[in-house]
Amino acid sequence: MHAVVYIPLMPDTMLRAFGWSPLLIHGDPCVLDRWLWLRRYLRGGKVRTFDAGSGNGAFSIYAARRGNDVVAASFSAREQEDARRRADALGVSGTDFRILDLRELNGNRDSLGSFEQIICLETIEHLTDDEGLVGALVGMLKPGGQLLLSTPFDGHRPLYSEERNPSPVEDGSHVRYGYSPEHLRRIAHDAGLEIASEDFVSGVVSQKLTDLMRVLSARVGRLAAWLIILPLRPLVILDAPLSRLLRYPHLSIALVGVKRV
Repeated sequence: MHAVVYIPLMPDTMLRAFGWSPLLIHGDPCVLDRWLWLRRYLRGGKVRTFDAGSGNGAFSIYAARRGNDVVAASFSAREQEDARRRADALGVSGTDFRILDLRELNGNRDSLGSFEQIICLETIEHLTDDEGLVGALVGMLKPGGQLLLSTPFDGHRPLYSEERNPSPVEDGSHVRYGYSPEHLRRIAHDAGLEIASEDFVSGVVSQKLTDLMRVLSARVGRLAAWLIILPLRPLVILDAPLSRLLRYPHLSIALVGVKRV
């Protein structure tokens, strides 16, 4: 077995120089698109927020900067260690980074408490019991609280190296290709949510940049690929008009669901 060498793309010196925003271009080109969607709906101020599947910590740190009291959950100890270090480097307080398996939420309800809002972006497609996860998240919401949810659209074109029929084995990768808006709406409704908003996220430009990033990562390494892609990132300004012109399907669907009072 070959050893896996982890190369962080976001040194603390860059964060100190440019603030938290470089986290949005930390690898996956579609992270920025998700943040642009998130900032439209995230409630600011002193509200308690849970970030389910917090990844590199970008959205948790953003929510904390907006005044939220954040609990960020990931099963990856390495990701949480890096996210905690980034928050410290930025001087951002109010975020509790926890190592937690989202399949075990119900068993951790007492220690987690309740929340006014929950972020769950590009996560449910990784779990076999997606309905159980959404139900557990809604159970953690206070009445009137909101769930901000995104996941792959089942009508998107496969990205480079993506399987249209992924393995159902929960190994950290996707267990399903995507969701229709109707399917996602039903899951949310059955869990006790009223749909407040529905959107599509990440069009043709973001997807092509993702493809290029993946191809280059396989050939020259992730860090070199990121450096090559970085000058191309401003092209996302063309994402919406080109997607409409070409009628190109978006990568993800997103919704805001509010817990029934």
